[in-house]
Amino acid sequence: ANIHQRGDGNDGRSNKSVPVDGLAAAEVPAPTESVADEVASLRVLDALSATGLRAMRYALEVEGIESIVANDMDPVAVDVMRRNFERNGLGEPKVVPNVADATSLLCASKPPLGKRFEVIDLDPYGSAAPFFDAAMQAVAEGGMLMVTCTDLAVLCATYPEACYAKYGAYPVKGKYCHEAALRIVLGCMEGHANRHARHIVPLVSVHINFYIRVFVRLYTSKAKVQLSPTKMGYIYQCSGCPSFAIQPVARMVSRGVGAEAREKVVAGSGPPVPARCEHCGYVHHVAGPMWLAPLQDGGFVRGLLKRLYDSPDDLVSTRRLIGMLTSILEELPDVPLFTQLSDMCSTLHISSPPLVSVFSALMRQSYRVSRSHTDSMAIKTDAPNEKLWDILRCWSKTVPVGKKNKGLSETSPGRKILSKEPEMQADFRPLPQVQQMLSKRDADGVKIGKYLPTPAEWGPGSRGTSHTSLLSSMGAPPAASTPLTATMHNSAPVADGDSVVAAAATTEVNPPSAAKVC
Repeated sequence: ANIHQRGDGNDGRSNKSVPVDGLAAAEVPAPTESVADEVASLRVLDALSATGLRAMRYALEVEGIESIVANDMDPVAVDVMRRNFERNGLGEPKVVPNVADATSLLCASKPPLGKRFEVIDLDPYGSAAPFFDAAMQAVAEGGMLMVTCTDLAVLCATYPEACYAKYGAYPVKGKYCHEAALRIVLGCMEGHANRHARHIVPLVSVHINFYIRVFVRLYTSKAKVQLSPTKMGYIYQCSGCPSFAIQPVARMVSRGVGAEAREKVVAGSGPPVPARCEHCGYVHHVAGPMWLAPLQDGGFVRGLLKRLYDSPDDLVSTRRLIGMLTSILEELPDVPLFTQLSDMCSTLHISSPPLVSVFSALMRQSYRVSRSHTDSMAIKTDAPNEKLWDILRCWSKTVPVGKKNKGLSETSPGRKILSKEPEMQADFRPLPQVQQMLSKRDADGVKIGKYLPTPAEWGPGSRGTSHTSLLSSMGAPPAASTPLTATMHNSAPVADGDSVVAAAATTEVNPPSAAKVC
């Protein structure tokens, strides 16, 4: 069973790599002539290739690729990937194994030293930030940069000082932390691009299980770079309740009238909040700077969905991809971050109303609302915080008084929020459009899994426990007796299925019949 035989569950399509490659170079649009002229001969760099699995998938599954440089700084890893290429009938000049430091290779690809790549894939262990500056110079005009970061503990404020050191942004804890992680990474990428008179255009930005993955295009334009401060901002997060406010770094204003009218970038006005939260009286914590512009390109995502619907059997995880992309497409693109319904109700010590009821109440007041692909209970809306609290105040009146106030001290945020009477009466009757939005089926009645559970053998679990059953099912020895070589620890990350096959390759374990991949 070679890697290019579609539909085999053991052909290397793990849950991590399938979404990655399903959103990769195959769907590169062509808004600029420089890329449009070369779209039939893309040069791809897999900068941290490890066993070469993703490079093989690009070569065997993506049309229009001229060559792929599969790079790793570990000679042992490069020797492994070279053997993997031979097993799958691949070799130079289509796939070129390369031993080099990724940063040095990226710098050497900048003119006049070398030729830029149309597609660059950065998928290291942990943070990709050390490679950003070199990568911004090595991507061709209008080319695509694909980045994976697995250090969510850093990005989600478990280690905020480390996040500031790596990404130049300070995070705060919140239910929106995974979306904030995407915005911190994009903001860091934009800053590095601006230093070289370039800017990014996000195509798809997703949080999947324990990592984030972003796909951006790079363009050179000094005029666009001057607008970058308007896309960045800070978050004022209340320390007592889920309320938050956004402070842009800069804003656009119109000067002059008629033919002399022009737009100018000026400093943002603020702060957007008083010294203490107007809802609960607690102080605010400041996070940022981070990306505030849209995370996705709607047209690009719709193109991906069309491709998946037109070729439903091309990928093993088509159902997962359709669900994830549908959820992404439903998000409000111009509303950064969100509040979570259960988090707000926990502050008030009340039971949560149905999400359909809250969404319907907001839409009846002419506000826009959606969920987030990072959280099924998210409320992403342009309604002010006060309107959200008013809706929950109305809901709290349906809860028995004794139960409602249970556990609320006199100084708690929930007590102060509930002490105020709502300024409006919420109508919780479900609206048909909201029911359709939250439905697990599309308009044609086909079931869509927008929020699928995490697979059992998923993530960086311990060798002795998490992956034992997966190793056993593939005929490999138990994890405790399978020493992985440095290839697995010093090179680019691979997902669970990939790691098992790579471990077999690097330890000379007899692979199962479907393991010709590596």
